[in-house]
Amino acid sequence: MRGSPGFAAILSLLLPGLGQMYHGRWVRGILMLLLPIFTVLLTGAFVAIADPLTSFVLRNAAEVTFLAAGGFFTYHLLVVADAFAGKPRGKGPFRGRHVIDYVVLGLVCISLVGFYTTAYRGSAPWAGLASKIFAPLANPPLVGAAPGQVPSLPEWTGTERLNVLLLGIDSRGDSSQTQNTDTMIVLSLDPVNKTAAMLSIPRDVYIDRPGVFTDKINAAYAFGGYDLTRRVVEDLLGIRLTAYALVDFDSFTKIVDTVGGVVIDVKRPVRDEAYPTPDYGVERLDITAGPQLMDGSAALHFARSRHDTNDYSRAQRQQLVLSALRTRLAEGDFLRSLPALVDRVGSTVETNFDPANIIPLAQFGSGIDGSAIRSEVLYPCGGAYPHCELQASSGDNGFILIPDRAKIRDFAAALFYDPQVKSEGASVEVRSAGARNGLAQSVADRLTERAFTVSNVSDGAVGRSAVLVRNNTKRYTANALSAQLGGLPVDTLSSSEATGADIVVRVGTDFRGLATDLAR
Repeated sequence: MRGSPGFAAILSLLLPGLGQMYHGRWVRGILMLLLPIFTVLLTGAFVAIADPLTSFVLRNAAEVTFLAAGGFFTYHLLVVADAFAGKPRGKGPFRGRHVIDYVVLGLVCISLVGFYTTAYRGSAPWAGLASKIFAPLANPPLVGAAPGQVPSLPEWTGTERLNVLLLGIDSRGDSSQTQNTDTMIVLSLDPVNKTAAMLSIPRDVYIDRPGVFTDKINAAYAFGGYDLTRRVVEDLLGIRLTAYALVDFDSFTKIVDTVGGVVIDVKRPVRDEAYPTPDYGVERLDITAGPQLMDGSAALHFARSRHDTNDYSRAQRQQLVLSALRTRLAEGDFLRSLPALVDRVGSTVETNFDPANIIPLAQFGSGIDGSAIRSEVLYPCGGAYPHCELQASSGDNGFILIPDRAKIRDFAAALFYDPQVKSEGASVEVRSAGARNGLAQSVADRLTERAFTVSNVSDGAVGRSAVLVRNNTKRYTANALSAQLGGLPVDTLSSSEATGADIVVRVGTDFRGLATDLAR
């Protein structure tokens, strides 16, 4: 036996296999070091790739965490014991040792127990977070899916815009018919340019899509769950939703209370003589103007009240509360408190975020500057609003808001611009090629609203509408222009045509309009 058995055990405690190398058993030591690494990598790859396995792990996250901790503890203990035994010569593996060696071995084993117990206690809350918040991924849908089918994880590369549908559910009863989405906000993150946008959709927007859904938009979730709600919102706005988050009133209150409340600067007093209570009664609400720290209950009352104003001012207040909550989370140690937050909220918060993306997203969202967040609401025409996309109407369905699909999609295209277009910064010249007077300027203005860099508007020879590329490194923007302009062909700009821009948009007599104009 070469070396001290106790010291070998300490080395393998610090790094599995190091004690074996200390005894000169290099191959054995390297194998013991690499085995757990390869096991973790292979297991993680299988879990990430195989959707059924992902679902199983999320559904049984607590048990999987316990088994993983127990497995690593057992393996580490065996490695330490093997390092302590060494290479005996004519004696049993544990004979011929000094008392001090056994004392050291005992301390090493106690240290292992303490380390893995601490590791398990630290990871268990995160396991609970995964099993609770990713419930839609862990449990196959009961309606609209084949037996055994598991919903696929939404794909997000981290470079394109991330659109998240935030749903606030009124679930005061056991029936799904009571689960109306009183709050519906599209939260959009631009990870490239570090900006964000929020768009509130009033609950009275009337959707008339026979064969899909015909009712007020706030009834879509109660009627067909998130899948129907996603289809309705995507069709209305002309965007792709990446994920969703569903929160009921009780969860919202707990979230705000867990972070210690939110600071709201109330611009004008909120007085509501008929604020709805959980037992379907009413109460009086009176919130004074001025900055104030609101607990969960007060923040919910502030966000929900609508009887003294309207749904549009309520939507603005809801966005104000979300911004205040983001600020509160950014001020503290958000990631450390996240497991406790989700543990308190429970299974009433649901999302289909890819687990691999939620931590980077949380860090990104809390790090955005408040001035880089744009808040908007779809407004009705006929009022003193900055823009309008809806028409108020009353009939057999009561009060409804009829959407102008083209105007809504045009507004959404500007609000949720393509991050890579803005980042690429290609200069664009809009050239009139026989189009009616003022059309080229109108196209240029609308492209500017959508984050395209329009350098100038000019007149040219009569020709067919097209997107002409002078700088081939700006092909992404050229293809994006084609999509925005109703599928115009993309071609290379002739060397005989002079321009200082990277791309020329030629607007001819055949120009039909932007893609959003065709949504009517």
